[in-house]
Amino acid sequence: MYPTLFSFGPIKVHVYGALIALGIFLAMLYLSKQAKRQGFDYQKILDITVYLVLSGILGARILYVILEYRSFEGDILGIFKIWEGGLVFYGGFLSAFAVGYYLVKKYKMPVWKSLDLFAPAVPLAHTFGRMGCFFAGCCYGKPTNVPWAITFKNPDSLAQSVLNIPVHPTQIYESLSNFMIFLFLNWFQKRKSFDGEVTWFYVILYSVMRFAVEFFRADERGFVFNGLLSTSQFLSLILVPFSIFMILTMRKNKNSPAHARSRGRI
Repeated sequence: MYPTLFSFGPIKVHVYGALIALGIFLAMLYLSKQAKRQGFDYQKILDITVYLVLSGILGARILYVILEYRSFEGDILGIFKIWEGGLVFYGGFLSAFAVGYYLVKKYKMPVWKSLDLFAPAVPLAHTFGRMGCFFAGCCYGKPTNVPWAITFKNPDSLAQSVLNIPVHPTQIYESLSNFMIFLFLNWFQKRKSFDGEVTWFYVILYSVMRFAVEFFRADERGFVFNGLLSTSQFLSLILVPFSIFMILTMRKNKNSPAHARSRGRI
């Protein structure tokens, strides 16, 4: 669509980076309100958020480079041009999850309650990140004749292989899905039955959605089982049953007599 927001001499401001920045900003605003409501020290939340953003971007870029290493042959510096697009969400999510888990324990904060606080902010930021993909032309869909198909015509778009061809707007599919996940998790936050439930429901909802959207994507990002599944679908198949296992295990532990005695219930 329109990869460049504006240019100032040799400097270009890309829509992709601007929308990612907007998503992070709105997610931080959301976290500031939720932190106060739930009694968290917002300064600690802010510190952790900075590390989560950095580790998320780094992890997302590393996985992208691993999957698309052929694209960087002869262009090593291209590895660092994140503003032009090229992030794999699962790489960012897994690295940020590990860093977040480590930091909340380091700060001696309640681990799962803290992660539940962050969970809705992730799809909120991701909503705008995917819109950035739409404008950059990455993560494009397969050719289609559906009435809502879109056509990339800008020669600077990353969707070079499908220029001037109607394709599925997979970026919009995922952006809208992420926003719906955010709305649900924000609603569910006050209704959860134990700490950690919001976190694992997020993993389930995103993984199911991502598995489905992958069928409509045309950009290659690595495949397994001789091309049967994309890398993201393969990770989704692992994360969904693991998340269900964690929910059932944590729910069982919550209802155990030992846990009840520790909470003074019996």
